[in-house]
Amino acid sequence: MALFKIKMLGGALALLAIGCAPASAQSKNMTGQEQKNLKMVLDWWREGFVAGHAEAADKYLAENMIQHNPNFPQGRAPVKAILSRRTPVNPIPATLPPQNTPAKAFAKGDYVVLIWEREAKDPADPSKMYKYNDFDLFRVENGQLAEHWDGAMKNAPGAGRGKE
Repeated sequence: MALFKIKMLGGALALLAIGCAPASAQSKNMTGQEQKNLKMVLDWWREGFVAGHAEAADKYLAENMIQHNPNFPQGRAPVKAILSRRTPVNPIPATLPPQNTPAKAFAKGDYVVLIWEREAKDPADPSKMYKYNDFDLFRVENGQLAEHWDGAMKNAPGAGRGKE
C-alpha cells in the first residue's frame, strides 16, 4: 500500500507540474531555486550514474538520504559502494547522452522529477513491445538530495536492486 501511495505522489507531482506549463516553457515557470535544484539533480545523474563517479555521492547525496526504493538500503554509503564497483567515465561528459536524458524534467519547490520513456516486452504477448513511463523523484534539503522515490517494485530475493 505504501508503494502505491509513493507512486501516486510521484505521478500527482508530475501531472501537476506538466499541467502547469507546456514542455518548452517548463524551465521558464520554475523559480530560480527550482532551476538550481533541477540542475543539481541532472548534474548528479550525469556525474554519478552516467559517468560512474563514486565521489559524486559525497557532493550530491545527504549522508542519511532516505531511499524509498524497496530494493535499496538507506543512506549515501550504499550508492557510493555500487558506483565504486564501476569504471568511471573520464572525462565526465558535459551533457547527458540522449539514452540517459529524461523525457521530462522539472522542479516544484524542493522536489525534482525526472520522467523516463521506457520500452519493454508486453507480458501478455512477449512478441510485442510496449512503451511506458517511469520516474525518479528527489527532495532537496540543504543543497543535497535528501530523499529519493522511483517506480521500482520489490524484487524477488537475488533478482537485483532495481535501478543501478
